[in-house]
Amino acid sequence: MILSKTAYYADFAVYVALLAPLLVIAALDPDWSDRMKWLAAFLAGVALWTLLEYLLHRFVLHQMPTFSDMHALHHQSPRAFVGTPTWLSVSVLWLVFFVPAWRALSLNLASGLIAGVMFGFLWYGILHHTIHHRRPRFLAARLTASIHRHLRHHYSERPGNFGVTTQLWDLLFGTIDSENPRRASSRRPG
Repeated sequence: MILSKTAYYADFAVYVALLAPLLVIAALDPDWSDRMKWLAAFLAGVALWTLLEYLLHRFVLHQMPTFSDMHALHHQSPRAFVGTPTWLSVSVLWLVFFVPAWRALSLNLASGLIAGVMFGFLWYGILHHTIHHRRPRFLAARLTASIHRHLRHHYSERPGNFGVTTQLWDLLFGTIDSENPRRASSRRPG
């Protein structure tokens, strides 16, 4: 959905504000083994986010009618402030990941898992913003491969390159598109 500029940038502030205390609390845990378990859960959360990002983008945002219609706005205007409201993404992530992990495992593992998922989501937001807005410039200059890969997603005639944070899942599921986006866009009808 189209967001206001404030709502669009809220992810960057809110996710950092939620991640910071989780990271500090984990780092200050006196038990070394708990810190290592938290770190393992964090890394699992980051990996889980990359798979979730791929699956949501490929199947929900491109194949489910209501969501694909909303996502089409982003493809029509890649620089528009299109996204999910922060309150909704935070709520869904905590309900889907933190609560079940806390009930099934422990508070320590649940906080590591949700921190990893939220970090993945934040990194996705930063990358996606940088790809489309070329800001911040110091980051855009270092992300040329990601930028080209994602532009192929937008402008190729073939569906593919659904992963923004990593191309791993596109490689594993055979959806990588390495065609030159300029050639593809020049062949596209008006």
